[in-house]
Amino acid sequence: MSRTTSVRAGAAASAVLLAVLMVMGVSRALFTNPTSADANSFSTGSVELVNEDALIDGGPSALPTPFDETGSGFFSISGIAPGESTAVCFEVIYRGTLAADILLESVTITGVNENGIGAALTLVVNYHTDDLCTAGAVSVASGTLAAPGLTSAPWQPTGPESGYYLVTVALPSGASNDLQDSTVDGVEFQWLATNS
Repeated sequence: MSRTTSVRAGAAASAVLLAVLMVMGVSRALFTNPTSADANSFSTGSVELVNEDALIDGGPSALPTPFDETGSGFFSISGIAPGESTAVCFEVIYRGTLAADILLESVTITGVNENGIGAALTLVVNYHTDDLCTAGAVSVASGTLAAPGLTSAPWQPTGPESGYYLVTVALPSGASNDLQDSTVDGVEFQWLATNS
């Protein structure tokens, strides 16, 4: 056998071996067994506040009247004199599903403020744990309608729950004579719920 024949025979054997290996590699079977979890879903929790079931003091010598509508005013007092006050105890209902911090965020005069009476009318707001606004008092505002002196003490429900706020507005006995026949209106109290 010549050297050329030997080389050709070796090359042919190598080619056959390579072809066999390729076929074995391609045809080799593997066991597989996949698993999946395809019923996934996500939804957000909520924060929601409403206010209702207030007992309104209609002013000096007036009987309390009911209040039950979010967005309505709970004071409409006329003829208040120095040394007199008026108050309302009302329910704020948290209907959210998440733990939340609830704050009295702002007290804003959006209407008229004749003779700056908003700075003369004192404001005290306390959070209570009962519907008569007598238990568990925590101060959330102490100032005037114009400068309410809001605190950062939150009510912190972890799910649906009611909180009660006693809002008291007074005209101090030393009020200036310039405040006669003065009106302040469009006073907005705004609570804010933020999930914590």
